[in-house]
Amino acid sequence: MNANHWLYRLSESIDWVYLEKEINGLLGQKHQPYWRLVSGSIYLKAFYDVSTADLIAFWPQCPHYRFFCTGREAEESCKDFPIPPETLDLLSLSLAGKGYDAMIKALTVNNEVEEHKPIAATTLH
Repeated sequence: MNANHWLYRLSESIDWVYLEKEINGLLGQKHQPYWRLVSGSIYLKAFYDVSTADLIAFWPQCPHYRFFCTGREAEESCKDFPIPPETLDLLSLSLAGKGYDAMIKALTVNNEVEEHKPIAATTLH
């Protein structure tokens, strides 16, 4: 994995501790383990202007997606998206409002996103 990739660097600059604290209660206890997967997926869908289906289709091909959404370099055997697409969409909706506000705050700690806009979604590797 390329530590200079903009998603890797951006992941290192987001205040994930703050974000976890702010959004865990919004997801419900059953889904709290997925807080970073859900928030990371929301970020990626916005950055690349892709749908949930597109995100899941790119997931196996892009280790930077997996790192961004988990915080660790996933093993090759972890290429399947961890939750069903319908669950991701429902959990994403549960973050609307307060959760999205927290995501913006956690993201704007650094201006990395302004400096490194993604290129076309077909070039995610």
